Parts: sequence; C-alpha cells; structure tokens
Amino acid sequence: MRLCSFAFVGWLSVSFIPLGWAQEAKKEEKVNLVFGKPMELEMEMVSVPDSVGSGGKSAPAIEDQKASQEGRWLRIDVPFSTTNKFTPEVKFKFSLEGYEGVPAVEGGKMTVKFVVLTGEATYRDVPAGKKHFAGVFLPPASVLRFAVHKTGGELDWSKGLMNLKVEATEGGAPLEKVFDLQSEKEKGPSGRGGKKDLDWNKSGEATEVSGVLLPIYETPFWPKDYKRYSQPKKP
Repeated sequence: MRLCSFAFVGWLSVSFIPLGWAQEAKKEEKVNLVFGKPMELEMEMVSVPDSVGSGGKSAPAIEDQKASQEGRWLRIDVPFSTTNKFTPEVKFKFSLEGYEGVPAVEGGKMTVKFVVLTGEATYRDVPAGKKHFAGVFLPPASVLRFAVHKTGGELDWSKGLMNLKVEATEGGAPLEKVFDLQSEKEKGPSGRGGKKDLDWNKSGEATEVSGVLLPIYETPFWPKDYKRYSQPKKP
C-alpha cells in the first residue's frame, strides 16, 4: 500500500513538471511590447521640411545659422512591436550620451563634461503591430551644445557611436527589458556603456539634462510626419 502511495506521489511530481514549464512559457508569451534590434534603430541628422516657414515673420538674427531652427536636428526613432489589439498607453524615456563644454577659467582651456540628455514620448491606443516607432528629436542649437567632444562630434550620434538607452512603461508598470544601443558590445566606442557598464546613464560622473529630447509635437516635423507614429499623448 505504501509502495502505491509513493508511486502515486512520483507520478504527480512528473506530471506537474511539464505543467510548470508550460505556465512559464505562457507567461513569456504574454509579453506585449518588445523592442526591436539595435540594427533597426533609425538615428540621423535631418533638416526641417521645406514646407515649414516663419509664418511670414522675419527669423531671429543669430551668429551661427547652424544653431537656428533651420539647422540640422538629430532624429531618434526606436522600433518596437506590440501584440495586444490595443495598448492604452505606453511611455518611453530616452537617455542619450553627450558632451558639453565648460567655459575656461582665465588663461585656461575649455573642459568637456559628460552629460546624459533625456526626454520622453508617450503614445495612447497603440494598435497591434510588428513595427512601431517611438521618437524624439534634439534641436539644432542643442546638437551643437552637446557634441563638443570633437570637431563634427554630432556625427557620432548618427553613426551609432554614442550610447542610447530607452526604457518603456506600459500602464504604469516598467518593462524589464530596455533598448540599449551598445548592450551587445563589451564596451561602447566612447569607453562608456556596453556589457561592462550597463548603468552608464546613472554614472556619478554624468550630469542629466532633462527634457532636452523633444517629442515630435514640439518640433517642426509635426504634423507632417504624424503617420509615422501612434497617437502621441500630450502632458
């Protein structure tokens, strides 16, 4: 009788092991939002559409026209997919590596400090789809201000040589996985980020500049490019 009891318990144990695996697999299948691969990232320097003007008024007179609104903007579009028929709300926080010049003290040279540029984009009622984009923009004057580590430093962004991290929050709950441009490398090209420095954006050396990365509706690209994104939610 005791032997039968042991056999029965053993049968239950074996029977429920696959069930546990099935439940875990089911949990994984329930992930709604998934970021695309780093190679699918679209990050480039772009000009304002020709159709955008100054409303018939004269533009401001500034020393460096590259810093005007007509200069080149940095556009960052991160791919993601969703499986739910509709996702009521999803928020993305972007963190971008940058370098700002610190004015020289008398007789000294300008120094460069490491900064983390941040901004958010929120979308509502995102339909199921294999390729959505979450996007932010860095204005021309900010492009010049935060890429002083070398001549033409702004091109390091469009070449994917700088760190970029994007964190998503769905329905108020943060997603476990993030988009990290340099995560597949031991170290990022700048010496920051990569597998050995996953929390580069929280470094004690960095100064965060919040709100400098703008959602599309705060740029001249809206509403011309509205079809590229899901419905943005304004604060």
